[in-house]
Amino acid sequence: MIGPLLRAGAWHAVLGLSAVAVVVGGVAAAIPKAGLVLLPLCFALLGGAAAFALDEPAFQVVDVAPTSAARRAAVRSLALVLPLAVGAVTGLVVAGRTGLPWAATALTLIGTVVFGFTVACLARTRAGEPGTVASAVVVALMLAPALIPRVPAWLRTFPVPDSRSQPSNALWAVALVACSGLIAGSLMNRRPLRALRQEA
Repeated sequence: MIGPLLRAGAWHAVLGLSAVAVVVGGVAAAIPKAGLVLLPLCFALLGGAAAFALDEPAFQVVDVAPTSAARRAAVRSLALVLPLAVGAVTGLVVAGRTGLPWAATALTLIGTVVFGFTVACLARTRAGEPGTVASAVVVALMLAPALIPRVPAWLRTFPVPDSRSQPSNALWAVALVACSGLIAGSLMNRRPLRALRQEA
């Protein structure tokens, strides 16, 4: 059961976004002055990759199969290993060259990837292949604090170098707890999409 569930996933999207993240992360490692700008973009792309983990082309058949939504999600969550691995290597290198605290950087990476998976879980309750929209939402939300004027002053989603106090740690700790609850809620008693459409 695990093999077919994994093979049916949107690996092309997960691999594609992870590959782009590798390129962005490589530039960040090669040019430390740009690392503090490019590493958040790299992590945002990895969060977007995680948002494709639950895409199911054959959802009309899969959703009525006896395998529970929780079990399918657990198997598909193995796809998160790729963006986490890419982010870990990239983050370790860039953190060492820019002065970013590794622990805070790791927490940001985990939080970003889990956030992407959470959005996928929520979107999967309404669509069989929500990855494209879910990924775009994740990337946009992750980059918004850096792009919208004055937001970074009160909302820090990324650690800062050479600082003992990291506001991003509290944000991601709360976010991970919230994501755990949202994932569990989205998987409990999920109804087949076919039934939802008939009711609509």
